[in-house]
Amino acid sequence: MKKISLLFTLSIAVLLYSCGDDDDYIPMDDDTMEVEDLTFETSLSEMGVFQGTFSNLTPATDVQLYEINSTLFTDYAAKQRLIRLPEGESMEYAGNDFLPDFPDNTLIAKTFYYNIDDREPALGKQIIETRIFLKINGSWEAGDYIWNEAQTDATYRETSSEENITYIDADGETQNINYVIPSKQDCATCHNNGGNTFPIGLKLRSMNFNPMNGTVNQNQLQAFTDSGILTGLSSPAVVSLLPDWTDDATYDIFERARAYIDVNCAHCHQPGGEVTNFDLDFRYETPFDDTGIYANRGEIESRTQSTIPTFRMPQLGRSIVHEEAVTMLLEYLEAIEDLP
Repeated sequence: MKKISLLFTLSIAVLLYSCGDDDDYIPMDDDTMEVEDLTFETSLSEMGVFQGTFSNLTPATDVQLYEINSTLFTDYAAKQRLIRLPEGESMEYAGNDFLPDFPDNTLIAKTFYYNIDDREPALGKQIIETRIFLKINGSWEAGDYIWNEAQTDATYRETSSEENITYIDADGETQNINYVIPSKQDCATCHNNGGNTFPIGLKLRSMNFNPMNGTVNQNQLQAFTDSGILTGLSSPAVVSLLPDWTDDATYDIFERARAYIDVNCAHCHQPGGEVTNFDLDFRYETPFDDTGIYANRGEIESRTQSTIPTFRMPQLGRSIVHEEAVTMLLEYLEAIEDLP
């Protein structure tokens, strides 16, 4: 099979973490990974996503960090988002605010972890899983790598499990989480539309902002364009922005709630999504009268506050209540009662 060399660099964010020790170092032959047709290897270390001390989550030199403006809730887990494109290839603007066109052999990785103590991240973290999307022969395939206890590598697995996680939050309180690692079928449930698998987070409207990642304060889409990994976009100004639901200084309650519902619920509740029998369309751009939110406001109130697996919403990706979001959503549901 034809070999391809995957290498691109970008002058903005490279995320460096300081935990771990040198005994965990996994050597690389060089900064470029040569692979045959992309496939899910047995170990994450074979995928060429990270370099150096593995538990530091330092991206390999051909791997780019990215951020999104309004994020999915997963039991308060922290997340690192990465993308790798084939050398000389780019994401191509598709003329809308949603997903760009990705070349074959694109890799997208999202790693889920908890800090041991949110007050002191330098104490280290508990890395749970790295979910990976590969675009192979025009189609997306999903896989998951589960980290070992020593935090030195992760192993490919398709079955679900529950992990007991304990960490200290920013207020100094000890939190216990029954974190659920999804099965391969669970991944397909959320990342499905019209029978096809797609990534969710890399919508242009979710990346059209200045991520404060500690290096360069620059619009992310402009940085992608300047580096050549995003082509065909004349200016970030032609792309909308999904509001940050936590930003109550910039956005009103209607914008914030719709953004939260979009990123946490709309992947299933939209035309072609996994759940279509309730006539719901929770996408941010959908006119309010066409969303079904008002008619189902009681369901939204009760399901977002439930932890019963068969009743809670979202059903996948959480086992506890997202308290801050529920407070905001209750304010929103009360506000829409007064709409004309």
